Amino acid sequence: MKCPYCNREMIQGNIYGDRYNLKWLPEETPLFLGIWAKGGIELGQSEMLFSRPKVETFMCNTCHKFIINN
Repeated sequence: MKCPYCNREMIQGNIYGDRYNLKWLPEETPLFLGIWAKGGIELGQSEMLFSRPKVETFMCNTCHKFIINN
């Protein structure tokens, strides 16, 4: 995949979570009790019970941008 910012080839990989899926929140949305990303958009899924959640990602080694395929 080509980087939409610099047009160089991107590196395919994964971002892994721990026990919980990563979540995206708009910048103006605070964490619930300063800890939980309540109501956020979950990124990635666990493939099996007790496995780490992951989301497919492409990273540009030149401009350090990520593209996430959720």
